[in-house]
Amino acid sequence: MRFFILFCLLISSSWLYGQNINIANRYYNSGEFEKALYTFQTIQQRNQKYAPAILGMARCYRQLDRFDEAFGVLKQGTTLLPEDINISVELGITHHLSKQHEESKAQFENTFELLNNNPNYASFIGQQFKEYNLLKEAIRCYKVGMKNNPLLNYSYEVGQLYGQLGDLENMFSSYFDVLINKPNYIDIIKRRLDDFITDDPENEANIAFRKTLLKKNQQEPLIIYNDFLSWLFVQQKQYRKAFAQERAIYKKTGEGIPQIISLAKTSRDGGDNETAIEILTFVIENTLVESYLIGAHREILLMEIEEGNKKAYASISNEYEALIEKFGKRSKTIDLLLDYGKFVGFYQDDTSKATKFLKQLPKDRMNQQDKARIEILMADLFVLEDKFNKALIYYTRAQKKMENNPIGQEARFKVAKASYYKGDFYWAKSQLHVLKTATSQLIANDAMQLAILIDDNTKEDTTHTALKLFAKADLYKFQEQPEKAFETYQKILDDYRSTSIEDEALLAQAKMLVERNEPEKAIKNLEKIIDFFPSSFLLDDVHFMMGNIYLSQENEKKAKESFEKIIFDHADSIHFVEARKKYRKLRGDEVVN
Repeated sequence: MRFFILFCLLISSSWLYGQNINIANRYYNSGEFEKALYTFQTIQQRNQKYAPAILGMARCYRQLDRFDEAFGVLKQGTTLLPEDINISVELGITHHLSKQHEESKAQFENTFELLNNNPNYASFIGQQFKEYNLLKEAIRCYKVGMKNNPLLNYSYEVGQLYGQLGDLENMFSSYFDVLINKPNYIDIIKRRLDDFITDDPENEANIAFRKTLLKKNQQEPLIIYNDFLSWLFVQQKQYRKAFAQERAIYKKTGEGIPQIISLAKTSRDGGDNETAIEILTFVIENTLVESYLIGAHREILLMEIEEGNKKAYASISNEYEALIEKFGKRSKTIDLLLDYGKFVGFYQDDTSKATKFLKQLPKDRMNQQDKARIEILMADLFVLEDKFNKALIYYTRAQKKMENNPIGQEARFKVAKASYYKGDFYWAKSQLHVLKTATSQLIANDAMQLAILIDDNTKEDTTHTALKLFAKADLYKFQEQPEKAFETYQKILDDYRSTSIEDEALLAQAKMLVERNEPEKAIKNLEKIIDFFPSSFLLDDVHFMMGNIYLSQENEKKAKESFEKIIFDHADSIHFVEARKKYRKLRGDEVVN
């Protein structure tokens, strides 16, 4: 019975301490330091060795600018509890805040000694140091913890701290140490590195990164270092060098073909088709996986078509036919089959042959999605020939096959586009209205843009003459007749000045001028929109396009101004996120940790 009573007293006493500490902390966190101090003092009077009360009193004294009393409490605490690491670090921090640097240094040495025997406290003590911007001490704290307990890994935290100190080589080295034990951190680390690495190989951070990588690789050659060298070269747009690293990984492991294919796409997107073809040729020579082979052949042919050398078209056609003969006509080759159909119709101008080819595809080997995609391409071919009614039939079939699916939404958008081309603007608008909530953001945005164009240019002009001309120009673009399209946009600019369609024509022409590599003329068009149409819903597109043009010309000042316009004046723009990213990079923002 006596033991039970004693046990109850201990439990109630512990509960009371906990309650009182919570009250004291609430006072402290709300800035009521006098009340917090009194509560901490009351607790400490009952138990002089209660460390949370000692620490609380010291912090209150510091907040009240009563440093002598803070020192008194903490020094008494170190006498009563010489092994308490929390009191030790708090005393060191108090010396630091009092600018007593020699004393704080000596006290921190005592803290690190205590930490040797209590490595699990490293995380908490490290946070204490970071809170007071004692970054070097925090780094040492984490390292002491890891040295004395191999199960602890604070390399990521150490890397962040080195980054804040501007010590790039040690930051990179620490991040690589993270990956030795936590390879799944690779994407997190790469996102961190994005804040430092640029596309300039001579950038200080790029040089330090490459140097650290090579040093690490010499010490212990690991695949992960090849991977990061490849990543670095991609950032620097040195795709051939990146390929050398990916090839080295493949030779060491026999794996990595998907990553190599991805690099080919990145190289192509970066405008280096020559390296992309070299990479894809390597894939073809080193894999037996059918999907990889088909994909590699497809990409090479698409790049050859992009070169626009019509003399090569006969050879390209033969390559397509040989591949179709080899891999067959089925669902697994549907992309290849559609590419060939589009090539024959759009590039060889033989819509009859293309249509016949698509009609003869064995539909029993295709799923509903494949069939819908074939019908969409068939309809596109009819649009090429101005056969809008036939096109609408095929687009509608595809839409019904894939209702509430991105492919079905694409088909519905093309129904609207075909109706727009033929001048049936009200039917087009009814379809576009449905697509404003499409799951595909791109289709939803395109639908909204076209709906606004039709709406703005059917209210005042009841004959829709200018809009019909604009639709004709858009049709010429679709039909790969750029000269006719450009001339038609110009006719609108000549005959329909100061109308609601002028800004649209200026922007459409500007896009074509960029494709023609005439950026200065494009900028003149865009400046006219800004000057004469200050309320145009196209302004965010205009500023984003101008920003990219200036960026390509390395005119960072004007590029920054253009992106800034989107950030401050067009926060709801689809370009907002990308504009902000480019703006921050141009501004040279400090890294946010």
